[in-house]
Amino acid sequence: MKEIEINEKNLSLFVDNLRLEDKKELYYFYRKNYKKKFIQIALCTKNTYFLADKNNNPAAIGGVVTLRRGREKLGQVWLLCAKNAYQNKIFLYKYIKNKIEIFKKNYDVLFNSIYKSNFEALTWLRRCGFEVLNLADKNFKVFYYNKGDNNIDLRYITGE
Repeated sequence: MKEIEINEKNLSLFVDNLRLEDKKELYYFYRKNYKKKFIQIALCTKNTYFLADKNNNPAAIGGVVTLRRGREKLGQVWLLCAKNAYQNKIFLYKYIKNKIEIFKKNYDVLFNSIYKSNFEALTWLRRCGFEVLNLADKNFKVFYYNKGDNNIDLRYITGE
């Protein structure tokens, strides 16, 4: 796998080949406009990596969005995968784990919510050092990593 340019053509191809689990998650948030909305967001999101397989087929995109909460630097980590990502899952896991380790050094807290179609990803997120919170809304769970003894009110992250 290799990093590729984040452009409209690559993003469109990527969304057309999303894993069903990730497509459901995007659809939940953006409904019928999920492809257009995701492309718009991805084109202007910093701290993003975009990976393709050996045939230049987009396979995964992810990154971190920086948020400030007082003195703490929070990072909202995210990842979406295409169907062909499974063919390179060992490389992908190692690559993402390395990215997460870098993010852990640069942020006080890493977090995001995960939609029910992707709950199985919580297994490897735990292996990457994330804690998991159940929410009142059973469609979502929150995963987070808190560096050190930061006193972060998790209600900010969970919305509860």
